[in-house]
Amino acid sequence: MEKVMITIGRQFGSGGHKIGEYLANRLGMSYYDDELILLAAQRGDLQVEHIQAMDEMIQNPFSFDRHSPEPEVEDTMEETVFELQQEVIRQLAKKESAVFVGRCADEALRKAGHRVLSIFIAAPLPQRIARTCRLQGFSEAECRELTDRKDKARKAYYEKHTGRTWGVPESYDLYYDTSEYDIAYIIVDVVKRYRQMVNA
Repeated sequence: MEKVMITIGRQFGSGGHKIGEYLANRLGMSYYDDELILLAAQRGDLQVEHIQAMDEMIQNPFSFDRHSPEPEVEDTMEETVFELQQEVIRQLAKKESAVFVGRCADEALRKAGHRVLSIFIAAPLPQRIARTCRLQGFSEAECRELTDRKDKARKAYYEKHTGRTWGVPESYDLYYDTSEYDIAYIIVDVVKRYRQMVNA
Protein backbone atom coordinates (compact mmCIF):
# COMPACT_ATOMS: atom_id res chain seq x y z
CA MET A 1 0.00 0.00 0.00
CA GLU A 2 1.64 3.25 -1.17
CA LYS A 3 1.86 6.12 1.28
CA VAL A 4 -0.20 9.27 0.77
CA MET A 5 0.71 12.56 2.45
CA ILE A 6 -1.86 15.16 3.48
CA THR A 7 -0.94 18.84 3.25
CA ILE A 8 -2.99 21.75 4.55
CA GLY A 9 -2.82 25.35 3.39
CA ARG A 10 -4.94 27.79 5.35
CA GLN A 11 -6.01 31.36 5.77
CA PHE A 12 -4.98 32.78 9.12
CA GLY A 13 -7.68 32.17 11.72
CA SER A 14 -9.60 29.67 9.58
CA GLY A 15 -9.05 26.69 11.88
CA GLY A 16 -6.68 24.83 9.53
CA HIS A 17 -4.34 23.95 12.39
CA LYS A 18 -7.14 22.31 14.39
CA ILE A 19 -8.51 20.49 11.35
CA GLY A 20 -5.04 19.10 10.69
CA GLU A 21 -4.83 17.78 14.24
CA TYR A 22 -8.25 16.13 13.97
CA LEU A 23 -7.33 14.51 10.66
CA ALA A 24 -4.06 13.14 11.99
CA ASN A 25 -5.81 11.68 15.04
CA ARG A 26 -8.58 10.17 12.93
CA LEU A 27 -6.14 8.53 10.52
CA GLY A 28 -3.52 7.57 13.10
CA MET A 29 -0.90 9.70 11.36
CA SER A 30 1.81 12.01 12.63
CA TYR A 31 1.09 15.73 12.53
CA TYR A 32 3.57 18.51 11.77
CA ASP A 33 2.94 22.23 12.00
CA ASP A 34 5.03 24.36 14.36
CA GLU A 35 7.10 21.22 15.00
CA LEU A 36 8.72 21.93 11.63
CA ILE A 37 10.27 25.08 13.11
CA LEU A 38 12.10 23.16 15.83
CA LEU A 39 13.15 20.35 13.48
CA ALA A 40 14.50 22.82 10.90
CA ALA A 41 16.43 24.66 13.61
CA GLN A 42 17.98 21.38 14.76
CA ARG A 43 18.84 20.36 11.20
CA GLY A 44 20.52 23.68 10.41
CA ASP A 45 22.07 24.10 13.86
CA LEU A 46 20.27 27.43 14.19
CA GLN A 47 18.42 29.09 17.03
CA VAL A 48 14.68 28.45 16.98
CA GLU A 49 14.09 32.21 17.07
CA HIS A 50 15.84 32.59 13.71
CA ILE A 51 13.54 30.02 12.11
CA GLN A 52 10.43 31.51 13.73
CA ALA A 53 11.28 34.98 12.44
CA MET A 54 11.31 33.74 8.82
CA ASP A 55 8.67 31.01 9.06
CA GLU A 56 6.36 31.15 6.00
CA MET A 57 7.67 34.58 5.09
CA ILE A 58 9.69 36.26 2.39
CA GLN A 59 11.68 39.37 3.15
CA ASN A 60 9.40 41.79 1.31
CA PRO A 61 6.07 40.20 0.34
CA PHE A 62 4.78 43.51 -1.02
CA SER A 63 7.46 43.65 -3.73
CA PHE A 64 7.12 40.04 -4.89
CA ASP A 65 5.40 39.39 -8.21
CA ARG A 66 5.17 35.75 -9.25
CA HIS A 67 4.50 36.81 -12.86
CA SER A 68 7.78 38.71 -13.15
CA PRO A 69 10.91 37.08 -14.62
CA GLU A 70 12.62 34.60 -12.31
CA PRO A 71 14.53 36.62 -9.68
CA GLU A 72 18.06 35.73 -8.70
CA VAL A 73 17.93 33.64 -5.53
CA GLU A 74 19.91 35.39 -2.85
CA ASP A 75 21.68 33.55 -0.07
CA THR A 76 19.47 34.91 2.67
CA MET A 77 18.18 33.62 5.96
CA GLU A 78 14.78 33.39 4.28
CA GLU A 79 16.08 30.95 1.66
CA THR A 80 18.03 29.00 4.26
CA VAL A 81 14.92 28.56 6.41
CA PHE A 82 12.86 27.54 3.39
CA GLU A 83 15.38 24.89 2.29
CA LEU A 84 15.78 23.52 5.81
CA GLN A 85 12.03 23.10 6.22
CA GLN A 86 11.73 21.47 2.79
CA GLU A 87 14.49 19.01 3.70
CA VAL A 88 12.80 18.21 7.02
CA ILE A 89 9.44 17.61 5.31
CA ARG A 90 10.97 15.27 2.74
CA GLN A 91 12.92 13.38 5.40
CA LEU A 92 9.84 12.86 7.57
CA ALA A 93 7.83 11.65 4.58
CA LYS A 94 10.40 8.93 3.88
CA LYS A 95 9.57 7.39 7.25
CA GLU A 96 5.79 7.65 7.48
CA SER A 97 2.55 9.09 6.19
CA ALA A 98 1.79 12.39 7.88
CA VAL A 99 -0.25 15.58 7.89
CA PHE A 100 1.82 18.69 7.12
CA VAL A 101 0.51 22.22 7.65
CA GLY A 102 1.83 25.06 5.49
CA ARG A 103 5.50 25.55 4.52
CA CYS A 104 4.80 24.67 0.85
CA ALA A 105 4.73 21.02 1.91
CA ASP A 106 2.64 20.06 -1.13
CA GLU A 107 5.41 21.30 -3.44
CA ALA A 108 8.21 19.67 -1.45
CA LEU A 109 6.48 16.30 -1.37
CA ARG A 110 5.39 16.22 -5.01
CA LYS A 111 8.89 17.14 -6.14
CA ALA A 112 10.17 14.22 -4.05
CA GLY A 113 7.76 11.86 -5.83
CA HIS A 114 5.23 11.38 -3.04
CA ARG A 115 1.49 11.06 -3.54
CA VAL A 116 -0.17 14.08 -1.98
CA LEU A 117 -3.72 15.05 -1.02
CA SER A 118 -3.56 18.84 -0.76
CA ILE A 119 -6.23 20.76 1.13
CA PHE A 120 -6.95 24.44 1.66
CA ILE A 121 -9.04 25.79 4.55
CA ALA A 122 -10.69 29.20 4.16
CA ALA A 123 -13.23 31.24 6.13
CA PRO A 124 -14.82 34.69 5.82
CA LEU A 125 -12.71 37.50 7.24
CA PRO A 126 -15.13 38.50 10.05
CA GLN A 127 -15.26 34.88 11.23
CA ARG A 128 -11.48 34.64 11.23
CA ILE A 129 -11.03 37.92 13.08
CA ALA A 130 -13.56 36.87 15.73
CA ARG A 131 -11.83 33.51 16.19
CA THR A 132 -8.42 35.16 16.54
CA CYS A 133 -9.77 37.63 19.10
CA ARG A 134 -11.28 34.76 21.08
CA LEU A 135 -8.07 32.72 21.07
CA GLN A 136 -5.50 35.51 21.40
CA GLY A 137 -7.36 38.05 23.51
CA PHE A 138 -6.39 40.95 21.25
CA SER A 139 -8.61 43.85 20.23
CA GLU A 140 -10.59 43.62 17.00
CA ALA A 141 -8.27 46.15 15.33
CA GLU A 142 -5.18 44.16 16.37
CA CYS A 143 -6.70 40.91 15.11
CA ARG A 144 -7.65 42.49 11.79
CA GLU A 145 -4.10 43.79 11.31
CA LEU A 146 -2.57 40.45 12.31
CA THR A 147 -4.87 38.49 9.99
CA ASP A 148 -4.11 40.76 7.05
CA ARG A 149 -0.35 40.61 7.66
CA LYS A 150 -0.26 36.82 8.03
CA ASP A 151 -2.35 36.19 4.92
CA LYS A 152 -0.21 38.51 2.79
CA ALA A 153 2.95 36.81 4.02
CA ARG A 154 1.60 33.30 3.39
CA LYS A 155 0.37 34.25 -0.07
CA ALA A 156 3.70 35.77 -1.13
CA TYR A 157 5.66 32.85 0.35
CA TYR A 158 3.55 30.17 -1.34
CA GLU A 159 3.44 31.87 -4.72
CA LYS A 160 7.18 32.55 -4.76
CA HIS A 161 8.10 28.96 -3.97
CA THR A 162 5.44 27.06 -5.93
CA GLY A 163 4.45 29.27 -8.87
CA ARG A 164 0.80 28.58 -8.05
CA THR A 165 -1.83 30.96 -6.70
CA TRP A 166 -2.34 30.70 -2.95
CA GLY A 167 -5.84 30.24 -1.58
CA VAL A 168 -7.78 29.41 -4.74
CA PRO A 169 -9.51 26.04 -5.33
CA GLU A 170 -7.54 25.39 -8.53
CA SER A 171 -4.26 25.11 -6.60
CA TYR A 172 -5.43 22.28 -4.31
CA ASP A 173 -7.14 18.89 -4.46
CA LEU A 174 -9.76 19.90 -1.89
CA TYR A 175 -10.96 23.35 -0.82
CA TYR A 176 -13.23 24.07 2.14
CA ASP A 177 -14.81 27.25 3.46
CA THR A 178 -15.65 26.64 7.11
CA SER A 179 -18.65 28.97 6.88
CA GLU A 180 -20.16 26.48 4.41
CA TYR A 181 -18.89 23.18 5.84
CA ASP A 182 -18.52 22.32 9.50
CA ILE A 183 -15.39 20.61 10.76
CA ALA A 184 -17.08 17.23 11.19
CA TYR A 185 -18.11 17.20 7.52
CA ILE A 186 -14.62 18.26 6.40
CA ILE A 187 -12.96 15.48 8.40
CA VAL A 188 -15.30 12.82 7.02
CA ASP A 189 -14.90 14.05 3.46
CA VAL A 190 -11.09 14.23 3.61
CA VAL A 191 -10.84 10.78 5.21
CA LYS A 192 -13.01 9.38 2.41
CA ARG A 193 -10.84 10.95 -0.28
CA TYR A 194 -7.65 9.87 1.48
CA ARG A 195 -8.75 6.23 1.68
CA GLN A 196 -9.78 6.28 -1.98
CA MET A 197 -6.26 7.42 -2.89
CA VAL A 198 -4.58 4.87 -0.67
CA ASN A 199 -6.63 2.02 -2.11
CA ALA A 200 -6.42 3.16 -5.74
